[in-house]
Amino acid sequence: MYRTIDLVREEFVSFQQLGAGLSSSSWVTDLLRQKLEGTPIRAYFLAKTAAWLKTISPTGPAFHYARHERLFAAQLPFIFEVVITIQYLHNQILDGKSGVTNREKISENMLAANLLKEQLYRYIATQLPRSCRQLTHEAVRKCFEQVDQGQYLEQQFNTYQAFAQGQDDWKKTLPAAWAKDLDLSAVAPFINKLKADLPAILHVQLDIYFARIYLTCASLFVEASRLVGQLLRVSATKMKAVLNFSVCYGLMRQLVNDNSDWIPSHFGLATKTKTAEDHFSDLRNGTLTLPVLFLLPEKKDSSLLQFLNKKMRWSAAFEEAAFTEILSSNAIYKSIQNTRILAELALAYLPLNNQAAAYLADSCEIVHWNKFLAPCLNHPAYQAYRKGYYRQRTRRLILQLRKERTSAQQVPSSTWWQKAWEFTPETPLAVTRLAAVLQRHPSSEIG
Repeated sequence: MYRTIDLVREEFVSFQQLGAGLSSSSWVTDLLRQKLEGTPIRAYFLAKTAAWLKTISPTGPAFHYARHERLFAAQLPFIFEVVITIQYLHNQILDGKSGVTNREKISENMLAANLLKEQLYRYIATQLPRSCRQLTHEAVRKCFEQVDQGQYLEQQFNTYQAFAQGQDDWKKTLPAAWAKDLDLSAVAPFINKLKADLPAILHVQLDIYFARIYLTCASLFVEASRLVGQLLRVSATKMKAVLNFSVCYGLMRQLVNDNSDWIPSHFGLATKTKTAEDHFSDLRNGTLTLPVLFLLPEKKDSSLLQFLNKKMRWSAAFEEAAFTEILSSNAIYKSIQNTRILAELALAYLPLNNQAAAYLADSCEIVHWNKFLAPCLNHPAYQAYRKGYYRQRTRRLILQLRKERTSAQQVPSSTWWQKAWEFTPETPLAVTRLAAVLQRHPSSEIG
């Protein structure tokens, strides 16, 4: 990670120098600079995915990678960090985060995002190898379009109010040309497992939720991988598993973020782009995330539902009560455990004995431990949850998935032909095994 970020920071210097006065306009680049002071995950993801793809075939990709090593190790990772920074600037406006709630702050964010976007296109047009510029420009533009569409989907359909009023046909809001790109088949076994856990009335809302977080989060990982595959000239067949991993990985990261949104500000937990006071933004905006979807069947009458029904107004003092209720309902614990199931599915797409893939696998460990989990797992409610049926059954499922995954990944490729009925060239054997386990998994009792 540190090697990647060192290279990305060098590109930031070049980026600043391209625009007249941009290097001295700190209000434009402040957020980007803050992100690059840490270890940004998207840059790391792209660098390691490129390193993985260059080994996916003995000829071709390695040659193209060697010709343009700076492109794959530094420039593209930097570009996608600029993309997500611009998206964060917009998101702060839409969600009222980081104090961006008055006209002056909103205007500053909008102008900074616009200037960064123009500078980004200038950087692509002047700094990248000529043969890579058009494809990169198209991928970046697609990311911006998809996240905006996802934000619209969130505001119009992925809210408690929309759910309470009855859902219209949400798919009609998406451009028809995107239907093939919004491909959630990689996580279909996982979504079906969640539907078995939730009442039927929530199934449409679950579909909306995953479509939305695909557009607002996972699509950036997917389009980054797709772009690298195109530039390295990796075949569509060999890219299938890489793209499916990217879908699982991006959705997994968003579930981790949605789980962490429930931590009260007094814990002082923050990131480079999220302050401790930004927590509960999903609840304040009435957005339905996975923890809330688990909460709805559990609590028929609660303060959280009163707030979602607009019978209560938000106050900072309500944070602790909301935190206690989401824990005591077990909704947050169920969401955390299911996020770990999705991580197993993501890992099933990765090959063994590949250093770059091993680094990507290591970054999936965030589902098992991160600083935002500590307040939840150290709370007395967790000890009660540990004794419950859902937790024990789900833990057994995770262990079974892990066992199936590791045993399938250790099957030598030379013997795969003997198991031809179990996999296709596009789908690793481990994925097929995990899908079968999830399909056999019985639905749970709600309550």
